[in-house]
Amino acid sequence: MNEITQTQFLGDFSRLQSRIDILDRLRPEFYAREVERIFRRAWLPIASVTDLPNENCYVVADVPPLNASLVVARGGDGKVRAFYNVCRHRGARLVKHQSGCRKAISCGFHGWTYATDGRLIGVTDKTQFPDLDPEQLGLVPVNCEVWEDYVFVNFDPNPPATLRQWLGKFHDQYKGFFSNRQRIASYRIVVDANWNVAINSFSEGYHAAYVHRKTVPDYQGGKQNPQRHRAYLEITEHHGRYSAQANPNRHVTPVEEIAYADGRPLYPSFPPFSETTLPLPPGVNASRNENWGFDVAEVFPVLIWIIGAHWHANLWFWPLSADKTDVRVEFFAYKAETVGDCLSHAYFRTRLREVFREDVGTMEQVTNALKSGAMQGIVLSRQELLLQQHYAVADEMLGRRS
Repeated sequence: MNEITQTQFLGDFSRLQSRIDILDRLRPEFYAREVERIFRRAWLPIASVTDLPNENCYVVADVPPLNASLVVARGGDGKVRAFYNVCRHRGARLVKHQSGCRKAISCGFHGWTYATDGRLIGVTDKTQFPDLDPEQLGLVPVNCEVWEDYVFVNFDPNPPATLRQWLGKFHDQYKGFFSNRQRIASYRIVVDANWNVAINSFSEGYHAAYVHRKTVPDYQGGKQNPQRHRAYLEITEHHGRYSAQANPNRHVTPVEEIAYADGRPLYPSFPPFSETTLPLPPGVNASRNENWGFDVAEVFPVLIWIIGAHWHANLWFWPLSADKTDVRVEFFAYKAETVGDCLSHAYFRTRLREVFREDVGTMEQVTNALKSGAMQGIVLSRQELLLQQHYAVADEMLGRRS
């Protein structure tokens, strides 16, 4: 089999470049432009609807590049909204804990109180504010839309695109897939790495045979695909995704055999695909490959999905500076109903955690090496088209291309 032609490529690749000027992107002044032209204008996924199960539930979501803390709340009317986490009296942080469910939120500084729809409903010692109009002093809103299990915000007062337009064909192709899942793990780590380098570590599979040769040595590829080429790779206007093939001849370890004996198989075990036994929305395993393993998608600029048959992972890459990134990881799987399910979850959580740790080291090594100035740019293959897409979208938002 000709491995080079094995990948099914889909999308407009005419604007992509295989050589990327990377050195400038590591400079503080370049990062300042990214903050204003990318993070202040793009639709950013910041929270999970899973954490807002009922009316008057809320979570705090920090957006580091914009130095913003937001309260994301489901109001008494059921609508999800986002507000700056700032009391309108003197600017104190309103919510200091991570989440909660209550009809009203009070500021710990002077006791001003707000409803979960943002209205100012209580002012202490109100008679001493003769000109105060509560209707004009509700929490400051941020543009907010819900898609599937994700809450997106946009800090531009007049976003140039709706969330539907921003997501493009992704919008209608994952219906229901992320719902009814259980969060089984979450991690957070600050790495000494540029955010572009960090997210690039997860948007190609070229590295897997080398970086992960000890943790998951044979879960992809196999005799018919020794270079582990992607089965399917697609780019859209802003985003990109690929499907990885499973290795049908993978060696199952004794521990894995025990762990998944009484629960649905999770990473790095992949059930065979068929429309009858494993129905999936059109965006998952888009090419309907019978030997499908998992998908990876980049939702520009900060989110990576890793998607399997019965699970998915969210990986956020929030820049803190030109060379420091806040990486947040969540693993979701089917809801556990038995002891066997719990054992499957525990094994899945452990295997993915160890693989993730290997990727973290690569992010930091690459950033440090590039900062030396030894090379101006990087060279990318066809199997790294999602990286090319990442930089093409970034450069368009930065005004670096006509």
